[in-house]
Amino acid sequence: AASREVERDFDSVYSRLVLCKTYRLDEDGKVLTPEELLYRGVQSVNVSHDAAHAQMDVKLRSLISIGLNEQVLHLWLEVLCSSLPTVEKWYQPWSFLRSPGWVQIKCELRVLSKFAFSLSPDWELPVKREDKEKKPLKEGVQDMLVKHHLFSWDIDG
Repeated sequence: AASREVERDFDSVYSRLVLCKTYRLDEDGKVLTPEELLYRGVQSVNVSHDAAHAQMDVKLRSLISIGLNEQVLHLWLEVLCSSLPTVEKWYQPWSFLRSPGWVQIKCELRVLSKFAFSLSPDWELPVKREDKEKKPLKEGVQDMLVKHHLFSWDIDG
């Protein structure tokens, strides 16, 4: 049901991204819109997670990981909440996302865009679980804490 919401724009965005890969255009050198990044993230999660028969909550957490890695999670929230038909269809009238209060969440998420995340969107997939470390985020989190001087003591323990 949710896929129908993005079908009208998805084909053109996906075609553009495929052309970039086909002709080896520098995808990193051009600026993708938040919508294009969202569509690319959704496509990536669907392809990798459908093969593993992942639950929707696993897909959501993986998509959030991609949004954090790309530093656009706050922009994705704006894309979704700015679409009145989408919000009205998927959220109850009393939902926080149907009120102007969603802007507060966006402001809180914007702070996260200042940090460089390197989260694995496939971490919860059972197929690849055995290949992963026991603590996949520790090194990245440790680097972030040290870089921003959030801890002055040894965090190896």
